[in-house]
Amino acid sequence: MSTESLHADVVIVGSGISGGLIGAQLAKAGKSVLILEAGPRVKRNKIVEAYRSSPVKLSLANAKLQGAGSPFPSMPYAPSTYGDYLEQNGPVKYNTSYLRVVGGTTWHFGSALWRLLPSEFKLNSTYGRGRDWPISYDELEKYYGLAEAELGVTGTDGQDESGAGGAPSPTRASPFPMKQLPLTYMFRTLAKKLSAGGYHPIWEPHGRASQPYNQRPVCAGNNNCNPVCPIGAKYDGSMHCDIAESHGAVIMPNSVVYKLEDDEQGRIQALWFKRPDGSGQKVTAKIFVIAAHTIETPKLLLMSQTKHSPNGIANSSDMVGRNLMDTTGISVTMKTRDPMWPGQGPTELLVFNRRDGEFRRNAAQYKIKVRNTAPVAQYTAQLLEEGVLGSELDRRIQEMTAHTLAWAVDFEVLPNPNNRVTLSTKKFDALGLPVPSLHYDLDDYWHAGTELAMQDLNNFTKLLDAEVIKTNMKFENRQHPSGTTIMGDDPQDSVVNRDCRAHDHPNLYIAGTSVMSASSCMNPTLTAAALSLRIAENIQSQL
Repeated sequence: MSTESLHADVVIVGSGISGGLIGAQLAKAGKSVLILEAGPRVKRNKIVEAYRSSPVKLSLANAKLQGAGSPFPSMPYAPSTYGDYLEQNGPVKYNTSYLRVVGGTTWHFGSALWRLLPSEFKLNSTYGRGRDWPISYDELEKYYGLAEAELGVTGTDGQDESGAGGAPSPTRASPFPMKQLPLTYMFRTLAKKLSAGGYHPIWEPHGRASQPYNQRPVCAGNNNCNPVCPIGAKYDGSMHCDIAESHGAVIMPNSVVYKLEDDEQGRIQALWFKRPDGSGQKVTAKIFVIAAHTIETPKLLLMSQTKHSPNGIANSSDMVGRNLMDTTGISVTMKTRDPMWPGQGPTELLVFNRRDGEFRRNAAQYKIKVRNTAPVAQYTAQLLEEGVLGSELDRRIQEMTAHTLAWAVDFEVLPNPNNRVTLSTKKFDALGLPVPSLHYDLDDYWHAGTELAMQDLNNFTKLLDAEVIKTNMKFENRQHPSGTTIMGDDPQDSVVNRDCRAHDHPNLYIAGTSVMSASSCMNPTLTAAALSLRIAENIQSQL
């Protein structure tokens, strides 16, 4: 494909996990593919060095301190959300953290890769809440398996991932590609103590290699999966971008797409992007894929107001931008009598799930995870403020590091059309484009889930002979956005159909978590990957 022609069989907007996967599959099939990425290309060694050199080292667990410590670039023409890019207009701040770089946000994700349960595809028909998906778990199971192989998922076969301690669930046609990593002292000890209280520990499926896999080394337990894996043992979207390029796809970074054009039959004819200097360029294709993140995708569609689509592309239903969801959570920090020694190995691995049951008629499902981190710098700063010095400072740092456990709870959030992304009328980026304006709130269903989770955390305190030293109920956003271009069979109340093709435009697909019909308390990345492989298969059959 000639980049001068700016034409391809398929043009993909966004180079994250969905865009990279789709681009790689189609390029391998011999199709011409152009991937446009708003942000720059980054190199792992540069990001690692920036992280090492930063006086403030943050993970996504410290999103409240956004603006400090991120090693990733935030360009004026493609700002990330570590600054004040997003406009917040709702009662609850939607404090998400996504990257605009080649490879996307999986560069800094914790790498949890969960399948949804069958019941999570039919929430409304089973429990009278939210929405049902137009597809079932059985229809997606094949693609879950393919996605696990593509991403290199490490997991534990035979678990009941609902957390009920029953038969293996969900059903699988194939085992995990890699066996679970060795369990650290903390993980083993917590599992034993909490199992004695009737809880069922689940070892989280994730994207860290436990054996050499597709040029990735074995996880060395560096314990900074977010913001960056220093050795590339953890999967990120740049890996499939590399595969796409090796098969002939062209990736153009620093290309901010700002407009789609359609004709009177609804077909997308072209898109336009801006370079950092503000100059523009037109791109044509047979098929267009928007994979620009749950926030940026509706922003682009809403900006694309045309004669044939006056409310924006794919928006005849007025559903673009609506149903913004996340796994908004709470956290509890405990001090245990016995030392647990967190900080060795993966940042997350042990969880306790409450994902299914009649309680979901009245309360949100949730997972409770222990953050396997040892923020020594923060402990030190706290103790110095208290005036602790000398040998006592050293003793107290060791004590806090060994005995402090940080628990975080992630809850499902129901799709609500009032929770939405719109275009700001007051705030613009360096290219003159409106920034996303967010309205977000939480309902009684979410609050009822927090009451159940606090009962479990109080039980944890007793079983671990611990004391609670901090509780945060202030709506912690977990960086798991979904909704905004929701999937459904009815064009009147959804944006894309069961194939993730826009109801309004026969040659436009939308990929990523934005198409999810309902959220789960689990991380949505693997579901987005499975849907993306399904989209690629569908596109290939058309071409």
